[in-house]
Amino acid sequence: MKNSKLIELLKTFDANEWRQFEAFVASPYFNSSDNLIQLCSFLSKYAPDFSAAALTKEKAHQAIFPGAPFDNRQMGYLMNYLIQLAEEFIGIQHYRQQKLRMKGDILTEYSRRELEKHYNFLYRKTQEELEATGQDAAQYEFRYTLAEVASQHFIRQRVRSFDPTLQNAVNALDELYFLRKLKYSIEMLNRQAIISSTYELSFTDEVQTYLSAQPERPPLIDIHLHIYLSLAHDSGEHFSKLIQLIEAHSEHIELAEKRGIYLYAINFCARKIRQGKDEYVPIVLNLYLRGIRDKSLFEEEYLSHWTYTNVVKLFLRQKEFEQAGAFIKTYSSNLSPQSREDALHFNLAELYYQKEEYGEVLSHLSQLNFSDLFYHMGSRTVLIKTYYECDEIESLLSLLASFSNFLRRNKKIAPGLKKTYLNFCNLLFNTLKNNPRKREKVHEEIQRTQPLAERSWLLKVWEEQGKFR
Repeated sequence: MKNSKLIELLKTFDANEWRQFEAFVASPYFNSSDNLIQLCSFLSKYAPDFSAAALTKEKAHQAIFPGAPFDNRQMGYLMNYLIQLAEEFIGIQHYRQQKLRMKGDILTEYSRRELEKHYNFLYRKTQEELEATGQDAAQYEFRYTLAEVASQHFIRQRVRSFDPTLQNAVNALDELYFLRKLKYSIEMLNRQAIISSTYELSFTDEVQTYLSAQPERPPLIDIHLHIYLSLAHDSGEHFSKLIQLIEAHSEHIELAEKRGIYLYAINFCARKIRQGKDEYVPIVLNLYLRGIRDKSLFEEEYLSHWTYTNVVKLFLRQKEFEQAGAFIKTYSSNLSPQSREDALHFNLAELYYQKEEYGEVLSHLSQLNFSDLFYHMGSRTVLIKTYYECDEIESLLSLLASFSNFLRRNKKIAPGLKKTYLNFCNLLFNTLKNNPRKREKVHEEIQRTQPLAERSWLLKVWEEQGKFR
């Protein structure tokens, strides 16, 4: 029973959802079967993890039908019926969270029932609520829904006059289409840049031409148009306009929508930086900081330790040590408890390495608990670099050997990541051997090896080793 579809679904309920589901099943409006109520009561003993060995069909059947012989088919029917109730429950729960959609459906019913006063009052109230919400795709969708409801209401009234609601519905439909079309097209371009596949981008040229010819566009559509143009044409000009639009309108955009916009812009900058265009470093840093300050780049209630580390790296890349230190200490409290200490000490170690305060580097690395493989590998890399800068070559070589063994033996490390760090270890070892006959070959390998961690640092070591020949 523990591996059944029913239990797999119920495991996704938290404690509060489980209590609500029990009340849902006990409601005669949704369920008239006492047997399902008893099955739910039996399962409540094992909620919310449902991992106990006693959770079996046989024990459930005995609880529902005491004294009766076990009937596997009967239990199967009951479990299927309970799945149906659970599906209905999560559907209703989701619907209840869609407040504007629910009001649209109520308006449709008011209109159908010819409750004019009720309709007019709720319509005005819903319009006010819609205008007060931040911009996102859901707002565009509901604006169209509300316009369509108004148009259908006008038709039901059988008034022989000009219908302004029809034009509103058409305009809202156009805006919804343009926004969705741009969003899909942007994601297609984004995925094409990551994986070796091609999507068919139909009607995008027509949409782009039409929108570009308009003297004024709704802000959210304008922003997504310039995301699309930036990606489609690899255009710095369109990207500059995108940044201007983000700065002008971001405070009026919902957090989830804003997060997507920031991430597209950040990824665009990241690709440019990888191409050696360092002028995008302050731009992407500013995007990160804006998204962190307004919490649109938070994942639920916490700042991702990846985002936190990326910002520190950008500060360090620009040698802005004071700002990096302030950021590390200010935002460490926003990290999840599981990664907070490791992220704090790892990034402080990176900062002190850049400041050439190697005693502080060792102090912070010693406080890591390795909550993530990233910190294990990252800390070893920083420690190797620190030993080199301190001319502790014997300690460096010992660590290099143990780190290489760790990488080869650990099956939890993804193959691509493992290769990245093994290449680093092998090339550093070959560089430190400083064999005059193989020196140029090592240099070529550092330049062309993929994937490779710390390429620029390895090139620096290679140049320095050349002075000791």
